[in-house]
This record gives sequence, structure tokens and C-alpha cells, in this order.
Amino acid sequence: MEQIYNWRKNKNDISLHNVEIGSYNEQIGEHNTEIGELNTEIGSIKEKIGSIRETIGEHREQISICENNNRETPYYWVNQWVNNNLPSYSNSFDDSVSQGQYESKLWLKEKLEKIIFTSELYIDVIGSWFGFPLIEMLADVFDIKQIDLYDIDEECHKVTAQYINHFDYDFRIVQFKDFFERKEIRRRQLIINTSSEHMSDIITMKEYYKDYPIKPILAIQSNNYFEVEDHINCVKDVDELIEKNQIEDVLYKGKRSLPLYDRFMVIGKW
Repeated sequence: MEQIYNWRKNKNDISLHNVEIGSYNEQIGEHNTEIGELNTEIGSIKEKIGSIRETIGEHREQISICENNNRETPYYWVNQWVNNNLPSYSNSFDDSVSQGQYESKLWLKEKLEKIIFTSELYIDVIGSWFGFPLIEMLADVFDIKQIDLYDIDEECHKVTAQYINHFDYDFRIVQFKDFFERKEIRRRQLIINTSSEHMSDIITMKEYYKDYPIKPILAIQSNNYFEVEDHINCVKDVDELIEKNQIEDVLYKGKRSLPLYDRFMVIGKW
């Protein structure tokens, strides 16, 4: 009795284990199917990765082309000079050619070019910073005889000198320090101040400009960014800018809204 019992028990246990083995084999089969599907997906993903890498390579090639093209511009070489000789001004240089500064100067240029000047221009640029890209924009649309630049920072003059050497214009570019200290009487067709928030109103210098046979055109920009410590002369709107500078004949007035503040511009005559 004991022998047959053991026989049957072992046979039954064998059957149960075979059932379990079969179940596990089925699971293995299912997982192998999943592995196959995943391998197919992996293959597809690898193809996508390869395509993405090709696209990255194309972008890197375009970056290389852009960098090479930039080496053909004066801005590249002036930037290199600043980094090597005035590294503390590298951020200031970057700011001077930023998208915001570019658009601000372009706005000025596009409005000024609608004005007809009948002779070669003598231009004063107050708070000139590095002078460019404003000078380049003006040179594209006007017949210029001379531009006088005013900036109290002598390091800015050094950077501007590099620009002057690279652009090599056929008109004169003369650099001065403090605009408010130049007391000689002069005739100017165009007076530009794109940073009036940093200084006193230029109306205080009106007596040093001849107003015959025609009055000079004034182009002034400011903003309402009162929170900046260096902004000592902001305005709340463009009408205040007009009033403070005593512009009587307004040829243009406008506003550009930026993320942190509004920028205002007036073009006109005293």
C-alpha cells in the first residue's frame, strides 16, 4: 500500500510541476513576444536617434557657417578686442548689440529716414556708448559729413575707436566727453539722444545750437524704468518727454512696450 501511494503521489506531483512548467513556458513565450515588439520599437527609436543626430550635425554646421560669417564683420573683431583688452566691458558690449538695443536703434532709423535732409549732415549723438550699431544704421540712409559722439566714459571711446578703424567711413567721427561741457556754438542738422534717462534734459544746451537757416531735428528716447539706479531722468510717458525737452514741432512720437518697461521716442524741433 505504501509503495503505490508513493508512486501515485509522485506521479501527481510530477503532473502538477509539469503544469506549472507549462504555465511558465507560456509566460516566457509572452515575454519573448514582448521582447520582439520592444526590439522592433528599440530599432525604431534608434533610427529616430540617428535622424536627430543628423539634424544636430546640420545645426552645428550652420552654427559654424554663422560663426565664419560673423568673422567677416567688424563686430566680431571689436568683440574680440574688448574681450582681450577690456574684459570688464564684455557684458556691456554684448548689451550694446543685443536684440533689444538693435530694435531700439532700428526704430529710430526707420522713423528718421522718412525725413528729407537737403544737405550733408552734421550729427551730434549724446550718450553715444560705443557708437555702433547706430552709426552704421545712419550711414546706410544719410549723406553724412561729420558725427560728434559724446560719452563721459573714456573706455567707451577706446571701443568706438576700434569700430572706426574697422568701418573706415569717409566721413569724420569725433569723440567728446561730457556733452554738457561743450559750450561752443555749432550748427547741427540732427541731434540724437537714445539714453536721456541717464542724464539731464538736453534743452539746457539749446543756446549752443544755431537755429538758422533751419532748426536742428531732435531725436530723443527715454523710458519709464524708474527702478534702475542709473536712470536719473525717466519719464512716465512720451508727452512728458516732449514737455521736458520743449519740443514744439513734433514730427513723430511713439512708444514700444517691453517686458519690464516702456520705451518712448520723440522726433521734432525746439
